[in-house]
This record gives sequence, structure tokens and C-alpha cells, in this order.
Amino acid sequence: MKKILLILALFAILLNAKGVYILHGFNCDSNYAWIPSVRQELNDLGYEVKALDLPNASKPELKKWLETMDKELVLDEKTYFITHSLGGVSLLHFLSEKGVKIGGVILVSPFDEPLEILPILDNFTHQKPHYESLKTLIKHRVVISAKDDKIVPTFLSQKLAKSLNAKLILVEKGGHFMDTDGFKDLPLVVEELKKMKED
Repeated sequence: MKKILLILALFAILLNAKGVYILHGFNCDSNYAWIPSVRQELNDLGYEVKALDLPNASKPELKKWLETMDKELVLDEKTYFITHSLGGVSLLHFLSEKGVKIGGVILVSPFDEPLEILPILDNFTHQKPHYESLKTLIKHRVVISAKDDKIVPTFLSQKLAKSLNAKLILVEKGGHFMDTDGFKDLPLVVEELKKMKED
């Protein structure tokens, strides 16, 4: 009897669990800047959190990143994503291909157009994600951008937010939300995810 109750309890936990994936950007990894802190804070709130390490981040290829996501990600309506920079458009391409409904995304400093200072990333922006389908597949959509971002100009993040019909959060100062900008934590992301959970 005790074993049955234990199995039922574990099943209930799994049924109500909300998985969160964190995707880093160009030339970064799962331990970059605010990712470890956000991961720990969300763990403390009861989320199952996995921060991916995407391959060859200094010379990334969209195809390789999509292949890794396909192996590592499990998608359902209780799945949430937090992405930084290049991780954002990569995820949107992946979700466009999969066509599975998910709980929400928080895209930090995203872009979907070529960056003049980083032509090495052009293979990620040759085509746009399928925004019309993404708007129906992703229940909650948030874009965070800093007005003083010198790597991804804020107007690019704002355009993406409009295409995705996402809530746009603009902060005055934050740069590209990197460790060199002073970011070892990003509580704004945690707060936005909590709001999604409460909805």
C-alpha cells in the first residue's frame, strides 16, 4: 500500500512539474553570467531546470544547435524557456519546426536579423521563424531588452517582440546582460517566470 501511495505521489509531482530550459548565446555556455544564479533560484521555487550547453558556441551553426535541442528538449504545455541573445532565435526556429504547444518563453536581448558586428551568426538569420504559428504555440511570450545594448541594438529586439506579439520589457541600462555588464543575477527573469506560473 505504501508503495502504491508513493508511486501516486511521484506521479502527481511529475504531472504538475514545470520544466524550464535555459539556452545561452554566442560564445557562452551554461555557466555564463546570470544563468547559474537564475537556475538556482528557480530550483528553489520547485522548478526542474536544465541549462543546455550548445555545441561550438564560438563558431555556431544553426543546424548543429537544432540537432542538440532535438536530443535534449522535451516539449509540452508545462515547458518554459529562458534564452539569451542567439539562444532566442535558435529556439524560435526549433519551435517553428516542432509545432508543439509550450507554456512560455522569456527572450533576453533576442534578434532575428543579421548583426553587422557578428556576420558569423548570419546562418541563424537567413530565414525568419514562423511567427504566426509561434503566437499560437507559445502561451506566454516576453522579450527583455536594454536601451543601451551595443551588441544587439534594442530596436532589433523590439521588432522581434512585435513579430511575436510578446510583452516587451525595456530597461534603461543593462547592455547585453553579460557578465562584463555586471550581471551575475537577473531577478527580472525569475519574476516574469513566476507570473507565467501564476496565470
